[in-house]
Amino acid sequence: MTPTNVLGPLIERLRARGITISRLQSMHPSIDRAVRIARRTLYTREFFRAGPRRRGTPDGKTFVIFNHCYDLDVDALCAADGPHTLWVLDPFKLFTDVLYFFPPEQRDLNCVYGAGAMRESIAGFKAAYITELAQRLRRETHLDALITPSDVFYYLRPLIEELRALGVPTIVQDKEGTIAPSAMMEEHARVMADRYPPIADHYYFWNETVRDYWRRIGARDEVMTVLGQPRSDFFFHADRWPSKTALGLTENRPLVVAFTYDADTYLRTTEALPDRPWKQLRDETHAAMRDLARERDVEVVIKAHPQQVELAEVVDEFAGDPVKVVAGANSASHLIVRADVIVGFQSTVMIEAMLTTKPVIYAGWGPAHRKYEAGLVPIHHSGGCELPDSRADLDRMLRAALDGQLAPSPEMLRARRAFTDRYFYGADGSVSKRVLDAAAAFAQRFSATYR
Repeated sequence: MTPTNVLGPLIERLRARGITISRLQSMHPSIDRAVRIARRTLYTREFFRAGPRRRGTPDGKTFVIFNHCYDLDVDALCAADGPHTLWVLDPFKLFTDVLYFFPPEQRDLNCVYGAGAMRESIAGFKAAYITELAQRLRRETHLDALITPSDVFYYLRPLIEELRALGVPTIVQDKEGTIAPSAMMEEHARVMADRYPPIADHYYFWNETVRDYWRRIGARDEVMTVLGQPRSDFFFHADRWPSKTALGLTENRPLVVAFTYDADTYLRTTEALPDRPWKQLRDETHAAMRDLARERDVEVVIKAHPQQVELAEVVDEFAGDPVKVVAGANSASHLIVRADVIVGFQSTVMIEAMLTTKPVIYAGWGPAHRKYEAGLVPIHHSGGCELPDSRADLDRMLRAALDGQLAPSPEMLRARRAFTDRYFYGADGSVSKRVLDAAAAFAQRFSATYR
């Protein structure tokens, strides 16, 4: 009898008594594991039952896309013209019990992949369901390749290995295009080269800077191609833009979107920094948003990063305020195209916002910014955004932008184009089609070679 068959009736009886699943899981590790296995089993069943997100034609290829905080790129790939079939796999629903196979010291970049005790953990993980999953993916989806935003996930690598044994290649369509010129990023490259060297069969990058970065990690030139950022297509297709109503916002009401961040982000590698260098800057930015929402008839959205560690802290900070905090990986571009003003710091979304003609305000100033400036992505040197030098200056710019006084000049729009070209190679609304066509051609060559 499967965990699903056992847990189903039991959970219903417990719910009737007011006992939640989360409370049930907290009672004992074996209960928690059984619930996680059941969720994984149910998701796997639904994945194969639901079929592909996009159905192509017989002359196209079939890809399974590993959606790790990759929603906007997945949407763009699914919207692209072409004959290809796309299945979308959600790792957060599939690998629910992965922590029971890999202890903390074996996760992420904490050790060399496959070395020492981790070798046994990988073998157990494969035996439990990865080998069977790979076989079922090959048998039921007929995939020609796996597409993933990274091959560094410790729980994905066993699947990559099992698929390759079946003759299925893995293509990384890298989702990180803003490599800061910092010692931290160089150290990160060194750690990845040592612990998680490249294992995918081909890599597609947003720009040459990221390609060169992966060369330092160990990727060979012949397996790397610069094609651009798939999700940039969205900004060139207004017919894909959801309405404010669809986003849970108010039509015909001014919208200010501020992208928040963790207080040590862009500076840490794996361990949190106790001094939280950006805390004061973030507090001042949040305070400006809060005061604006209280003062004006304007909708203010604070958009958190999909993997923001301090999300709960941010939510608590705005409790009771007329400010909406939004999380998740599927709304940043949607909010940008509907915003009247965009505010942010060191996020890729600031460069994406420069694909529009809207006021973009870079909220970076103060001692910490001056201290770490040399290692930051040079958004503030792009010429494509407004640069307040204090909280008071940010207040002034926000109100000026809402009053229509900060529309980008022709000179600023030219600077934006030059800067976005640097990070989003060939952004023209057709990047996703080029990525899928390139992946199809690669899969065809791989298949011929594998045979």
